[in-house]
Amino acid sequence: MSRLAIPVALLLTLVAALGTLAAACTDTEGVNVRIDGLVIEAELARTPEERARGLSGRESLADDAGMLFVFQAEGQHAFWMRGMRFPLDFVWISSAGRVVDMTENVPPPAPGVPDANLPRYQPAEPVLYVLEVNAGVVREAGLQLGDLVTFEPDISMERTPQVP
Repeated sequence: MSRLAIPVALLLTLVAALGTLAAACTDTEGVNVRIDGLVIEAELARTPEERARGLSGRESLADDAGMLFVFQAEGQHAFWMRGMRFPLDFVWISSAGRVVDMTENVPPPAPGVPDANLPRYQPAEPVLYVLEVNAGVVREAGLQLGDLVTFEPDISMERTPQVP
């Protein structure tokens, strides 16, 4: 074995480990959400922790980006804007993949408002998915109740794991 073989092997192992670590830190599972002509590159929020954190604390969201909340069962899931710094539109999506409600231009809370006083937002009908996008996207895209929603990759048969 040559004198360079061990240092080269160690270097390659280190590079591979750093690559794996970087991918784990920056790779966010996502899905393309298609509604009529609109395509949103959405991060997935499946676990209770991911859903609780949502988009809180971020300064902004790219124009074609959003977050898709996936629930275990349909319900009239309530949302609030705790820790938000910019306004959002909510697109409420049924298990059948249809837009059943929309909440537009939801403002971030004023500084210092206690959590107990934050407004809660809910759909008029039960939903399995909620898509959060920048305020104005619903209007600009001309989204309507009943619009078909598809996911790429198709996550429509997935459900959030039950938490004991």
